[in-house]
Amino acid sequence: MSHHGHRILRALLLALVFVANCCGQVLASQRVVVVTTDRSGAYEETLVALRSALAPDVPGSDFAVYGVRELERGVLGDARVIVTIGTQAAKAVAARTPTAPVLHTLIPRDALEFVQYGPHPERYSAIFLDQPAHRQIALLNIALPNKPTVALLASPASYELARRLASVAREQQLDANIEKISTVDEIYPALERLLAEPAVLLALPDSTLFNSYTIQNVLLTSYRRRAPLVGFSPAYVHAGALLALYSTPTQIARQAADAVRRVLAGGGLPPPQAPREFEVATNPSVARSLAIELEPATRITARLRQREGGQLEARP
Repeated sequence: MSHHGHRILRALLLALVFVANCCGQVLASQRVVVVTTDRSGAYEETLVALRSALAPDVPGSDFAVYGVRELERGVLGDARVIVTIGTQAAKAVAARTPTAPVLHTLIPRDALEFVQYGPHPERYSAIFLDQPAHRQIALLNIALPNKPTVALLASPASYELARRLASVAREQQLDANIEKISTVDEIYPALERLLAEPAVLLALPDSTLFNSYTIQNVLLTSYRRRAPLVGFSPAYVHAGALLALYSTPTQIARQAADAVRRVLAGGGLPPPQAPREFEVATNPSVARSLAIELEPATRITARLRQREGGQLEARP
């Protein structure tokens, strides 16, 4: 082969290497990395639903899943977008200040304030676990049209949320009272004060106050006072709450998948937002015991969705 031919061949080889490198970078840049707090319950349901929603757009080889303890291996380096499931996963990822956009899911709104963003907060977004205040209060107006006083029990961690809910309640012509406590021992005296007058107790996603150890006594106290409890998961309704407003893991995963596709298409993450889709669960037995006329859950859900007017993005 002539010297000229060698030069052409070398140029072609260099071009092929360049193209291969570029393609490799493009393929690597499409990688979706999911970091989950746990592999059970709602965390696993969200993970499975997210994988299913992204399956048409993201090959299995480009969808990686890690637990919080696996992040030490530097697995975030080639991610195009990172999705966290749960608060612990959000904190673990944020502490490593990745360069890729990060979408947090299954994280309470107030917990986002404790996640360290690093130097580029615009790279972070979230789909909150808790429902927006306006939706929660609208639920009470729809399901309980006798305009009950809204009772809110808060710890320091959930006090700002309680204040937001109380403010929105007053905007929607409902009275609202807040009892702020510092220790678990104060829960029941505070409930007695809150429920001394007819009221509906609105549970907050505050694990200090509402957890598997306290919920039965909270329910018994509210039931004795004939004050219905409104929870934030179907488990509350099964335990004895009158109502619950919540989003399923599948609904949150669909919303997360939309955000991920937006990034993979070359756009940015949407701003932090409330769950777009939601469900209402009811407990007709509790309603009868408390002499409350309650519409079926499907009817309440439809009326609440209609009230929101089919908004594409839920207000905070």
